[in-house]
Amino acid sequence: MTTPTRQINQTYPLIGFTKLTMQENNLRIEEKRFFQQTAVDIPYEELLPIGVGHHHFVPFRLLLIEIFLGFGCGKACYTLVTQPNQRESATWLLLILLGIFLGLGAYILQIWRHDFLITTGRGNIALFHSPRNKAALYDFANALRDHTILYMRRQYAVVDPLLPAEPQLARLEWLRSLGAINNTQFDQLKTRLLGRFFGAENILGDEYGLAPSAN
Repeated sequence: MTTPTRQINQTYPLIGFTKLTMQENNLRIEEKRFFQQTAVDIPYEELLPIGVGHHHFVPFRLLLIEIFLGFGCGKACYTLVTQPNQRESATWLLLILLGIFLGLGAYILQIWRHDFLITTGRGNIALFHSPRNKAALYDFANALRDHTILYMRRQYAVVDPLLPAEPQLARLEWLRSLGAINNTQFDQLKTRLLGRFFGAENILGDEYGLAPSAN
């Protein structure tokens, strides 16, 4: 089975990136955070059911610290202007507080985010959400769900009346529980597997397990 590769790549300045790639038999997730890089392949069998969600995180405590640092910078500036005899110490204090203020502010901007979640049977995949990439995120999530369902149907929604029926029925139940096939498709495959005996489970068979002829 050949499928066009679809991927989404998000780059975070000074931090790293997150890249999702739909491969033939699995979803590949690659992440880099500073100097640590990881990659994992998740089989499509473990992805369903696939959905979308949102998570909004606001670092309130860090924002309070940032506000106090801002007041400290203001106080140092006031001392620098109004008390010339303390200008040197006030200058050093201002530089230190300003450095902490800017560094903490940059960190807050990185973690204060609205995440777009792709929910799967294996866990949630978090991607940065903004109005500019909203359409691309939904398009990727829908494409991933459609491709996974198509893969599962081609690999597992196949029945053979000449083989034992019970494991095949269990496989069809599994596909239906994941949402890979609906009730109508399940009944069609079950009929194809059991033939004209579908719906006649209560009819007693002969010594070979065959149902009596209708004639």
